[in-house]
Amino acid sequence: MRNAIQIDGNIILTIDNAGCIGEKEADIVKVPNEIVAYFATRVTLLEQWCAGAEPSHLLLANFTGDAAWDDYVKGCQRQFDEIGKALPPITGSTESNFSALQSGFSLTMVGKKLLEPTTENCHYFVIGQPLVGQQVMEHMQDIASLHELYTLWQAGIIQAIWPCGSKGIGTEITAFTGQALSCELDMASSAGPATAVLVAVLEADIARLYKEISTPIYRLG
Repeated sequence: MRNAIQIDGNIILTIDNAGCIGEKEADIVKVPNEIVAYFATRVTLLEQWCAGAEPSHLLLANFTGDAAWDDYVKGCQRQFDEIGKALPPITGSTESNFSALQSGFSLTMVGKKLLEPTTENCHYFVIGQPLVGQQVMEHMQDIASLHELYTLWQAGIIQAIWPCGSKGIGTEITAFTGQALSCELDMASSAGPATAVLVAVLEADIARLYKEISTPIYRLG
């Protein structure tokens, strides 16, 4: 597992948050609140799959204000619509006593572990481009598609998934593979909200991976 926590046998908890990103005047990155929740859902979903789990409940912490709640829920819904799954039950809380100058949002996802991912006898790939901040909105076509990844994961083509984040893809590659592998990408690049994802695939399934993935693919070696 990457950042997931496993409790009570097969319960998996994953979390992501966003600060100073949203629609408020003082926010550093200006994007709709729906997009903020969309990408937080993306990260927590990938962390669930990384742990071999499927989500069952979502918990929202909203520090942006009452008016943002519905848009945050819409963002979560949009991500689940894209992978073709029903949105799990949502609950949470909004800070409504005080108004912050900047947006703040956190999403905790609860899931159940279904399988044990493996990298044994696998080849490794980076799916998508590492992007951060405003780059994310400017290069949406280069972001790894969760629908495609989920389809291949469910089909057993992808044996293990590992989202990349702000520590740089080189750090994530070493953590995932246990090796100092690389490709033509800058190993120090941040992948922000998991715009790039590492996958492990058996040799027999590599052709299927290239056939089904529409975003950039980089083979590690």
